[in-house]
Amino acid sequence: MVAVPAQRVAPWTPRRRLQLAGVTVLVLALLLAFLFVRSEAADPEIRNDVMLGVRELEKLDAEWDANILRAHIGRAPATPQLTTGLPRMRALLVRLGEAVPDKGNPALRSAYAQLSDAMQRKELITVQFARHNPPLREALTYLPPAVADLKTELGGIEGALAPARLVVRLDASLNALLTEILRYNVIPSAPLAARIDEILGDVAAQQIAFSPAVVEKMDAIIKASRVILEKRPLENRLEAQIAATATGAALDRLGREFDRSFDAALALRERYRGYLFAYSAFLLLLLAYAGMRLRRSYRIIGEVNHRLQAANENLEHRVAERTAELESQSKQLERLAQHDSLTGLINYRQLTRLLERALARADRRDTVVVIMFIDLDGFKAVNDTYGHATGDLVLQMVARRVQDKLRAEDALARLGGDEFVIMLEEVASREGALRVAQIALDEIKSVTEADGNPISISASIGISSARGHAGAARGSAALLAEADKAMYEAKNSGKGVFVVSPDAQWVVPGDGGATG
Repeated sequence: MVAVPAQRVAPWTPRRRLQLAGVTVLVLALLLAFLFVRSEAADPEIRNDVMLGVRELEKLDAEWDANILRAHIGRAPATPQLTTGLPRMRALLVRLGEAVPDKGNPALRSAYAQLSDAMQRKELITVQFARHNPPLREALTYLPPAVADLKTELGGIEGALAPARLVVRLDASLNALLTEILRYNVIPSAPLAARIDEILGDVAAQQIAFSPAVVEKMDAIIKASRVILEKRPLENRLEAQIAATATGAALDRLGREFDRSFDAALALRERYRGYLFAYSAFLLLLLAYAGMRLRRSYRIIGEVNHRLQAANENLEHRVAERTAELESQSKQLERLAQHDSLTGLINYRQLTRLLERALARADRRDTVVVIMFIDLDGFKAVNDTYGHATGDLVLQMVARRVQDKLRAEDALARLGGDEFVIMLEEVASREGALRVAQIALDEIKSVTEADGNPISISASIGISSARGHAGAARGSAALLAEADKAMYEAKNSGKGVFVVSPDAQWVVPGDGGATG
């Protein structure tokens, strides 16, 4: 029987042990690096940038809606104001799209796709609105004075030359036409359109009895009326379609989904930090065990232990720094939400809060709150001539000079563009408020140079006031609207002046009530 030699197992030589120890250390180091990277995966800077972009897009969308409403009621030109903010909105939408991950968050991708589609549809519909709105507003502006002018003609020589019954009939038709057109502009309907069409036919049938000059005016009235018949229901449908795009709701949804996404990322980061701390503790135990088993490697193990402790201390220090940074950014965001970034003045949102509180105090104390709506004259020429940088400098100078002349308890706000609002509390007399308005005018006119360029600006100021309980009942929106209206009257009065609203309420000596 032949003996088979036993197979020898390779002994654990020091070299093999060193190789195994190296592989083990490499694996442990890679796992530590992986946990460290995952614990730093969520960057608060990205979150702040994205959420600021969402908030700015919400603001621009609200301004867009406001401009559409102004175009509808005829308070502002349609096309320029409806398209001014679109390039910035498109840029913000692209930036938000870059922040949406390609995978792993279908709800966020769906919210972004919904917003992008809503913005595109709203832009297309707004283009149609801007095309149809000007002729409609022109026809509505033209028709009442044109009818009055034609009625004046009928009361003169034209009326004397034409048969009396036709003059009376045409006069009645014009009255009916103007009445029905105004009703149709408010609530268009098919029966009302048919009635207007019947009146227009009656007016056209009477043209044979009048001179060519009168017939030309009748044709112009008929043309304007038919523009209103065509454009009013079309514009109403376009406005309904714009509202149906629901861009505001889409923005809200996108903001919520971004918040959820970032919150999930932060939660994941905190979980990996827990894993990292636990893993660090495990490494410490492993090193202690290795120190007991490998006395000859005690110095190396102690050094590694020291490095791990330093890494943990550095991590805690970074956590503390990030926490302080987040708190600082939160305070900065809170200030940005209440103040204008260019001038440092309070914004419209904060102004309305302060005005509501001032009206409440005026209700309790029976005092007067004054609102002064300021719009700069000549500011557009500054921007067009010297550029927006100089324009921004002018706005800052105006804000600083007017603010320096106000009391500590008064407020100066910038609403945007070149519009400012002064709020005064506990105003003793009408004359005192007018002195403040004159001081503001003088300070604004004193801005004659900016960045080495000669400047010539003034301001139109509309003033309104509210006293005690009656003023509080009117509310902040009504007070601001009255001041805004008075400001437009100041514009029409030649600019560089102030106009007091006829609805303003003041304290009258010897009188317990308010007076306008």
